[in-house]
Amino acid sequence: MNQNIKLFIIIVVILLTSFIYNKIRPEKKVVKLKKEIIYNDNSENKIVNGKVNINTATLEDYLKVGVSMGIAKKIVEYKETVGHVKSLEELRRVAGLGAKTVEKISKSVEVGEGGQMNKLKINSASTKILKYYGFTTKEIKKIEKYKNEHEVIYSNVEMMDILGEERYREYEDIISYN
Repeated sequence: MNQNIKLFIIIVVILLTSFIYNKIRPEKKVVKLKKEIIYNDNSENKIVNGKVNINTATLEDYLKVGVSMGIAKKIVEYKETVGHVKSLEELRRVAGLGAKTVEKISKSVEVGEGGQMNKLKINSASTKILKYYGFTTKEIKKIEKYKNEHEVIYSNVEMMDILGEERYREYEDIISYN
């Protein structure tokens, strides 16, 4: 037999063997999994009139009332950072949650009792956290500039100089300098 024909036959046998092996080996089987969300039935948070209290709701509660996973995670992160939400409009401080999104979720979420404002550690707070607490971009720049020049903000007197007395009064009870 010709050398080329032998080589051709060997190649065909290898390819067929490989093809057959790939078709029958178990790890190649396609398995379809069901997607399920398991809700915590022991939740003390009640859904009233299709709405959930933003100050006591869990991620699962938001999902139950139809809030998307991405938005629910952002709300939970915001709430964990600040501790208490006073109005749904505050959510506009969160990147990706604009006026339309807040209006849309207002059909499923309401502000109720629960939680308390977390202390704001002004010297270690990131720009994102300062924004969560309602500081404007201009105020954040002033705070960062002051910290760059003086390393830390030591007292309420310094904060008052940075923000002005009226604006400082809005934050005086929650700012921590440690």
